[in-house]
Amino acid sequence: MFPGNITPITFCIVKCELHKAALRNKSRKEFKMENKTKKSSGIKTLLLIAILAIAALAMFGIYKTFMPKGQAGAKEITVTVVHGDKTEKDFTYQTDEAYLGAVLQKEELAEGTDGEYGLFITSVDGEAADDSKEQWWCITKEGEQLNTSADQTPIADGEQFELTLKEGY
Repeated sequence: MFPGNITPITFCIVKCELHKAALRNKSRKEFKMENKTKKSSGIKTLLLIAILAIAALAMFGIYKTFMPKGQAGAKEITVTVVHGDKTEKDFTYQTDEAYLGAVLQKEELAEGTDGEYGLFITSVDGEAADDSKEQWWCITKEGEQLNTSADQTPIADGEQFELTLKEGY
């Protein structure tokens, strides 16, 4: 039944050792495959990060290229301040500035802080917005609310802006 002088026990031991060796060899192959998978997923992650960074830079470049530009030269603008008590006060400015924020700060009509989106107006015509009451200064142009900060709002001759103290976010 068993060749030569091999006993059944010896045959079983040899067979077990061969089986273990086969399993170890399979494990090595699996390890190599797992290692390749880990490397490729790391490369994919780095590639994705690089693509996102390039896309962000491209979008920033597009924004800077196509953002509204201010009009050069002398111009006259009117700014109406609507205070918290609903009283209104008009201010007319002759300026060479290209953006509203520069005019408001130069003429000391508004004060604010520079935030990630530009000038955040905190006070206009001596009236400060109260954070505890959720007050904020809304910028409108001829009645339409703007989606830009004051220092990113271009101005042209004859334009009318309103700064209104609003309550509630």
